[in-house]
Amino acid sequence: MRFSALLRKELRECLPWILLAAVVFFAFGGFFLRAAAYFGDRYWRYSRFSPGTTVSPYDLTCYPTLQTAGPWLFFSSIGLGLILGVRHFWIPHFTRTWPFLLHRSVSRKTILAAKLTAGMIAFVISLGALWVGLFWYATRPEVFPIPQAPRVFIEGWIFIMLGLVTYLGTALSALSTANWYTTKIFGLIFATFTTITLLSTVWAIGLIAVSTAILLVQIFDTFLRREF
Repeated sequence: MRFSALLRKELRECLPWILLAAVVFFAFGGFFLRAAAYFGDRYWRYSRFSPGTTVSPYDLTCYPTLQTAGPWLFFSSIGLGLILGVRHFWIPHFTRTWPFLLHRSVSRKTILAAKLTAGMIAFVISLGALWVGLFWYATRPEVFPIPQAPRVFIEGWIFIMLGLVTYLGTALSALSTANWYTTKIFGLIFATFTTITLLSTVWAIGLIAVSTAILLVQIFDTFLRREF
């Protein structure tokens, strides 16, 4: 079985969760984005804007409209990471299907790469594409009088990458052969620590890159050496 066939298999199996994450984020994030723009009392002053009038600088320093969808993107991303991590790495353990999968005519690296690639594609399809669409919608001049800052767009992708870190942490904990009271839960703890740390740091992208690299090295090493 080639890499492409394995990748299609993994994507097909996680398709319901991809759709669920996309529907939850689009439904709630989109609703609150519209509600904040047209019904939130923080935006009442926008109605006073008209061509040729003087605008107070205070009126331009407001809470970005698109950030109202941020919490839904964050929780959807974390939830998707947990679900996909369980689906890709815990379910084969519970159903005892690892031996069947590993005895196919492909290497372990190919099997693991297919799972991880499917997880990354799931985040890009279900949340990344929707986030780009919402940002494009929110920056249209005929929709909102104040353009959205690029910083908000970057923060959204940071939330998506945090979901990927959660996915990798869940995978590492599933693959570990240690006991729960020792280091088996290290992957989940590390992902949680990264998420909490990033809520108060400006070095988010760098920290995510380092955390992702650490988890990937541990995942590949554990998967290639483990006896299933």
